[in-house]
This record gives sequence, structure tokens and C-alpha cells, in this order.
Amino acid sequence: MRRMLVLAAAAALALAAPPAAVAKEVKKAEVCGPESCVSADDEQTRMTLLEGGPPTEPPIAAPYYEVRITMAEGDEEHRWGFAAVPERQAARADDGTWMRMSPETTGIVKQLGGDQKPFPAAELIGAASPPDPKPVAAGADSPLWPEGVVIALIAIGAAFLVRGMWLRGAARRA
Repeated sequence: MRRMLVLAAAAALALAAPPAAVAKEVKKAEVCGPESCVSADDEQTRMTLLEGGPPTEPPIAAPYYEVRITMAEGDEEHRWGFAAVPERQAARADDGTWMRMSPETTGIVKQLGGDQKPFPAAELIGAASPPDPKPVAAGADSPLWPEGVVIALIAIGAAFLVRGMWLRGAARRA
């Protein structure tokens, strides 16, 4: 009987104990352009790509890459991603939140995305509008200088010449 009580107590403790924690690991991390993806080979690089930064205002649109993450938790896999804009050191999460990317994360995105074409800036969702372009003054290579000035002076001279001829003709008639 005593043996049965000990076995029952051991079974109760085993069932009451919390289950062992299942470790989460970054199974895969990729930096993708519109035509291909490049995987991060080592664990440290994959972990660095997971680092989020402080929230920030949406940057002005620039070419970007999609970073795709696959996490393994036991038998389950979870996937998500974010848009990485290395030129602006910014990342846009799936929920639309913009974050500042660390210099390390920016460097990894540039390195892995280096040989592939990024997505065009026009397709970046949630970016700020670019500022209005400022008018550019005519430079030395402008068609208004010096040829345009010479043409304007000839036109003014011709107008005075025509006016003078008209005034002489009006004076003769009077």
C-alpha cells in the first residue's frame, strides 16, 4: 500500500510539473528583392535581423528589400517579414509601424541585398511623400544662356527699329 502511495504521488508530481519550455530559434532569414532572395547563413546574422529599433516617422520612399523570417518553436513554424529601407535606415513592420534600423542591421541588409535588384521606391507602402522639388536656376549649360540672351537683344533691337520706321512714316503723313 505504501508503495502505491509513493507511485501515485510521483505520478501526480510529474503531471503537475510545468511542461519543459520549447526553445524558439530563427530557422531562416532572407533578404528578398523582386526576383530572388538571399539567406543569412549564420545564427548571429539571423538574430541581428530580428533586432527592432525605436519607432520613427515614415521615411521618404526609397528602394527597399523584404526581410522574411521563419521561427521554429517545437514542431510549429511562424513566418513574418518587414520592409527594410537601407538608404533611410528604416524598417516597416507588417502592422505598419516604422522603426529605425541599427547600423548593424542596415549593413546586413545591404550586404545580403547587394547583388540583387531592390523593390522600387514607388511600391513602398506607408512612406512619406517626397518634398516638392525646388526650381533650378538657369546654369551655364542652359539654352537661355548665352544664345537666349542674344536672341532677346536682337528682338528688342528689331522692335525699336520697326517703331522708329513707323514713327517716321507717321511724321511724313502729318
